Amino acid sequence: MAYLVAWGVYLAMAVLLIVGFERYLAGYISHRRSLVFARSVLGIGLFTPGLVDSEAGVYVVPACIGVLFNVLARSGPGVMKAALPLLLAGVLVFGVLYLLEVLRAGKPAATAD
Repeated sequence: MAYLVAWGVYLAMAVLLIVGFERYLAGYISHRRSLVFARSVLGIGLFTPGLVDSEAGVYVVPACIGVLFNVLARSGPGVMKAALPLLLAGVLVFGVLYLLEVLRAGKPAATAD
């Protein structure tokens, strides 16, 4: 039960961080691509799940916290195991964003006659 409560609290705080970013910081980023990049990094960092092996078992945790846990526990293979979901999510998200940008650049701009 405590595990589910911890996930609920974490997800609520992550959503509040996203809302705070959108409300207070996104207005200062004027370049559209920079804003998309910042939103993507924030979303990947906050919402990507990862795995952590502990003495009590294997737990699903936020990947960023799993990486920090394994760094503090000085577990080299554990760091790579926890960081892999972050790397895969980053490749997937930024690959899709790159493809969308290429498709967008290939279309001719609409001109007003």
